[in-house]
Amino acid sequence: MRITQSMMANNVLNNLSNDLQSMQTAENQLSTGLAVTKPSDNPLATSQIMSLNTSISMQGMYYSNMQSASSFLSTTDSALTDTVSSLQQVQSLVTEGANGTENSTDLQTLGGQVNQIISELVQTGNAINGSQYVFGGTQTTTPPLATTTDADGNITAVTYQGNSGQINYEVAQGVQMPVNTNGADLFQVTGNTSMGNTNMFNTLITIKNDMENDDTTDLSSMLSQIDDITTNVESQQAAVGAKEDRLNTAMTRNQNDNTTMTTALSNLQDVDIDQASVEFSEKSNVYQAALETAAKVMTPTLVDYLTT
Repeated sequence: MRITQSMMANNVLNNLSNDLQSMQTAENQLSTGLAVTKPSDNPLATSQIMSLNTSISMQGMYYSNMQSASSFLSTTDSALTDTVSSLQQVQSLVTEGANGTENSTDLQTLGGQVNQIISELVQTGNAINGSQYVFGGTQTTTPPLATTTDADGNITAVTYQGNSGQINYEVAQGVQMPVNTNGADLFQVTGNTSMGNTNMFNTLITIKNDMENDDTTDLSSMLSQIDDITTNVESQQAAVGAKEDRLNTAMTRNQNDNTTMTTALSNLQDVDIDQASVEFSEKSNVYQAALETAAKVMTPTLVDYLTT
């Protein structure tokens, strides 16, 4: 086979083009810090990188959901702690009023304190996390507890106006976590009465009225009712605590998984700068050597013109 100058020139140009492309790839890796800058660099790695980026993005969304859920549960837990504390205060006041040693003025004072606690409990029952009322079920934009007051501003009735819907947060693929406490269960919704529709506030308003009316007949029996109401709230709080523990575990697992995937992504797409620098230097030297060789091979002579 006869080798012509034209064939040699074409071969040299092809080699130069390949060397230049190889050098440019190395230069791109150095300038971007990425081993893969386009799908053609490594199709398999590109597919894995895309999959990891999607998974990391989803993990970030789940973690954000869990942070929101954690805030909701924290607000709920705090409100329930305050509720238990208030009920314990009422229990102490009822015990004091029922001992038979308090006069009418003393009972009026005790009734006034219970009245104040009722107001505080309504405020606690209408606790808000961000823009959401936490005890209203899925009805989060309006206060779950509505009050009726007398001419002096004292609460005479409390009505629960939320619903029993669940508020869920997606904490992993296909995993929904309900975070809200059922207000109807918490406040023990019953049939409507002149004092509202909740056993908790009906009992407290009855205690207040008895004290203010100097009627201690039923106060002793009210102690067991307050006990039951407090136990119910503590049970609801224990359920919130269990959810917080589960959520903390899920958040830790999410972060661990995210770290693992981020490391895998870095191994796939991040370039080793030291190694890339060496490779770029080598490819640059190869390209320069190819240019020098091409200059010698492609120098035209009279014989070249006569033989082509």
